Amino acid sequence: MTVTLERPVSRTNTTEKDELPAALRATLNQIAVGGHVTANQFASAMVQTAELRGGVKDIALATLMAAAMSRGPDAATAQAVLDAALSLGQRRAAAMVSVPGRRVVLVAGSGKKGVRMLNVSTPAALVAAAAGAKVVKVGSSATSSALGSRDLAAALGIVERSDTLDVRRDLDERGFAFVAVEPNIPAIDRLYGGRFHAPNLFSFGLAALASPVRGDVTLFGLAHPKVEVAGRVLASFGMRDVNVIATRTPTSAYIDEIGLSGELLSCRVRRGVVDPPRVRSLPASEMPLPVAQDAGEAVSRTRELLAGHGLPAHRALVARNAAYLVSLSDPSLGPGEAYQRVQDVLYSGLAQPESMVCGGA
Repeated sequence: MTVTLERPVSRTNTTEKDELPAALRATLNQIAVGGHVTANQFASAMVQTAELRGGVKDIALATLMAAAMSRGPDAATAQAVLDAALSLGQRRAAAMVSVPGRRVVLVAGSGKKGVRMLNVSTPAALVAAAAGAKVVKVGSSATSSALGSRDLAAALGIVERSDTLDVRRDLDERGFAFVAVEPNIPAIDRLYGGRFHAPNLFSFGLAALASPVRGDVTLFGLAHPKVEVAGRVLASFGMRDVNVIATRTPTSAYIDEIGLSGELLSCRVRRGVVDPPRVRSLPASEMPLPVAQDAGEAVSRTRELLAGHGLPAHRALVARNAAYLVSLSDPSLGPGEAYQRVQDVLYSGLAQPESMVCGGA
C-alpha cells in the first residue's frame, strides 16, 4: 500500500505572523532557561499577552501562569498580576453595602478544584439567607465543574445584579443577592474565561475583586493549600475583614468549601492584618463528596435539596457551609444555634428562591 503525505501548508500563507513584544519574549525566555522573573515582569508580560491573538495568546498566558504556580505562588506576584489584569478594563470602584443588624457576607471562590461536585456555595448562601444571614454570592460560569454558580443561579431563576441599589434591595427583601463575575471584567474574561481548569494566579482573589460591591466580611474559598497567599492578596486590595478557607480531602484533593472530612485550612484577615494560616482536622465521615455527571443532574439535585430533600452528603456539606455563613453574618450566634437554624431551613424548603421573602428568620 502506498501512502501519500500531503505537503504541510506554510503558516505564513494562511495567517498573518504574530510577533511577540520584546519584553514578553524576554520573560518567556527567562522562564525557559530557569532564570528569575520578578513580580512586575510577570505582570507586564500578562498585560502584553492580552494584546496577542488566538493560540499565541493562549500559549503565552498558559506559560506565564504555569511558571508562576510551579515555582510556588507568592502574594507579591499574584497581587501584581491581578492588579495589572484589573487595570485592563474601565472598572468602577467597588461600593460598600451594609444593612442594619447584620454583617453582609460577600462569598466568592477560586473554583478550579478538579472535582465535579454538586454546587455547594450557592445553595449554602441561599440557605444561610433564609436562616437570617445577609449574603452576596459572587459567581461565574463553569469551566472545570459540571455547573458553575452563574449557570445554577440562572437555572433557579435568580436575577443577576451589578447595580449597588439592586443588591441592597435584594438583601433587604430576601437576604441574598447574586453578582456574576464575567460582566464586571469583560477584558479579563476575553483573556482568561474558560481557559484554565486548574488553580492559577487569578485563583487567589479575582472572583472577590471582580465584584462591584463589597460586604462587611468576605468569605473566600480556595482550592489550593496556600490560603495565606489569598489572604495577603485580598488584604493588599483593601479588604480588611476576610476569611479564606480550603479543605484538603482524605484523597489529597483541595476544595474551596468546608468539606465533610480531612483538614480545614484557613487564614483570617482582621482590620487589614493577616493572621498566620491554621490547620484543623475535620470530623471523620464515610460519606463521599457528592458529584454531578452533568449540568442537568446538578440542577435537579440542588432543587431537591432546597425543597427539603436531596442527597445526604450534599445536605451535610451545604448545612456545614451555610451555618458558617450565618455565624459570620451574626457573630452573636453560637455554632450550635447557627447550625440548628440552617437545619430547620433545609428541612422546611424555605431556601427555595421563590420562597425567600424578607430574609427569612
